Amino acid sequence: MREIEIRLPSEVSVLEPLQVFVESIGKYAGVEEDELSSLSVSVIELVKNAMEHGNGNDPEKIVTVTIDTFESRIRFFIDDEGRWEPDPAPGFDPGEGEVLLSNRGRGVLIARNLARWVDFGLTPEGKTRVKLIWPLT
Repeated sequence: MREIEIRLPSEVSVLEPLQVFVESIGKYAGVEEDELSSLSVSVIELVKNAMEHGNGNDPEKIVTVTIDTFESRIRFFIDDEGRWEPDPAPGFDPGEGEVLLSNRGRGVLIARNLARWVDFGLTPEGKTRVKLIWPLT
């Protein structure tokens, strides 16, 4: 399969069709049926973070998802128009009081726990890029 690039506005309305598409790509590439939801949830959580943290939920700003399949893995790049990175801590610290009810940090934690490999970096232009690698069995 050739590399696929999807450009999305930072609007939550695009997340459900994207989830269906990611599951279709996963199925095509050979992801086990019982792992398709984990794959799509991982990608969706990272796209939501790009929309919120990188693009400030501005529908004029674009999140680009680039998908490439290889013999042993699927690679996703999720690029936004900002520059941010998650807490370096490996997990979500729920805190106390009102912080306990916050959903801050959960998307990255979910993606890291469901996916095999998630890494944050920068594009050549200096914008945030998340790389997710999903190995194929």
